[in-house]
Amino acid sequence: MDPCEFRATPDNGRGRCSECAALQVLNLKQGASDKEIKAAYRTLVKVWHPDRFEGDTDARTSAQEKMHTVIAAFRALSSQVCTESQAEISPDYFTIGSTRKDVQAVQGIPTAYSSDTFEYGASKVFFVGDKVVGWENAPIWVHLKVQLRPAQAVDGTLHCFAKGSTKDEVLAIQGTPTGFSYNTFEYGTSRVHFKDGRVISWENASAWSPLKV
Repeated sequence: MDPCEFRATPDNGRGRCSECAALQVLNLKQGASDKEIKAAYRTLVKVWHPDRFEGDTDARTSAQEKMHTVIAAFRALSSQVCTESQAEISPDYFTIGSTRKDVQAVQGIPTAYSSDTFEYGASKVFFVGDKVVGWENAPIWVHLKVQLRPAQAVDGTLHCFAKGSTKDEVLAIQGTPTGFSYNTFEYGTSRVHFKDGRVISWENASAWSPLKV
């Protein structure tokens, strides 16, 4: 395998970090775009959906296990925002790593749920196991009480970010994203794109959440 793009220490005993392992599950290479990750995920979900194996109990069980692996890989890539602990988050909010119990204590009982998702109206909270790995915060009906803070101290005099800014600087300036993956922050219909943890481009929508760039 090529050297790890994330410069992370292998953590699974097989010589690769969790991000590389997740990319391998989705049959993707290092540097895969958000669009490629989502497309691969949707394709594999269709291939391994247990309902396709209703007539074969063993095959259905295998498909369920494969589906769980695919979902976990997708969510793992979607959660690579800040690797440091999100300490000092207000008890009135939840964040990456919060438990299902934490989310319900802050947000209340979900309007719908599945094994890996809580829904609050049009907003969604995603889990792997019992831990939050991401969310989609919709502007209507139910707004999620989420926070994502910089892992490292950021210059407090900064009022805008630019090409080359870090994820921490974007978080400090723009605030908690409404949705994200390991190389994109979403702010409503605006998006900030990263490579190696630094801003490489953006799409700035004037409505809802204009970017401070």
